Amino acid sequence: MKFLSFFFVLFLSVACIKTAEQVQREKRIESMSEQMNDSRGLVADLVSQIKDLQSQLDRMNGKIEEMEHRNQQGNPETVKMQESINLLKTQQESENTQLLAIQNELKEQRAFIEKVTTSLSHVGKETSHSKVQKKSAKSDLAHALELIKQDAYAEARGVLEGLIDDPDLTMGDKNKVFFGLGKVEYFTKNYDKGLVYFSKIYSKYPKASLAPTCLLFIGRSFARMDKKGEAKEAFAKVVEDYPESKEALEAKKEL
Repeated sequence: MKFLSFFFVLFLSVACIKTAEQVQREKRIESMSEQMNDSRGLVADLVSQIKDLQSQLDRMNGKIEEMEHRNQQGNPETVKMQESINLLKTQQESENTQLLAIQNELKEQRAFIEKVTTSLSHVGKETSHSKVQKKSAKSDLAHALELIKQDAYAEARGVLEGLIDDPDLTMGDKNKVFFGLGKVEYFTKNYDKGLVYFSKIYSKYPKASLAPTCLLFIGRSFARMDKKGEAKEAFAKVVEDYPESKEALEAKKEL
């Protein structure tokens, strides 16, 4: 029962694992989406300001034309009217400058939205790879497993961790990735971490070709951690579930 309880906790832990790459990608997408929404709101405000300024300029132009016309007709208050015209023209120039600044800012915001949209599109396509990349992922996996045989555990760990979320690997290949990581942790005496990887395969794919080996390593990990009861249950489970396997023969020796 202790083994089953420990195993259940491991299974729940594994199910909740997210890689740093997944978390980073989700944060990037969320941040970009928020920036784009903020920018769209700003664009709407800028468009509204432009319309208001344009309306004010149109009204001001009408007043200037009317006053210049009256001035040409010999209005007795010519000097005062001219001052008013000059003032309106100064205001018009100021608002024209302001309008130009808003229009430039609007262009920048639209360019920013286009850039963010493109970036979001790229993030969404990051998991799309060519056939050459598929071949590369499988080659990396084979190389990492060979590194384990050569006791180059640190280098193997780096390669395997980079393959955890590779979309071009089959489920069988993914199991090999987790099994490889489990062996790396086991042989470097990080038994707790090794248990997580071995349990991930055994709990989710008990009929997979690597399942009996993983269960055998689970028993060995418990034994190295001096948890003899859990180790004995794991070895017995290998014999019970996979009686015809070579792992069962190894488990009987461990009992």
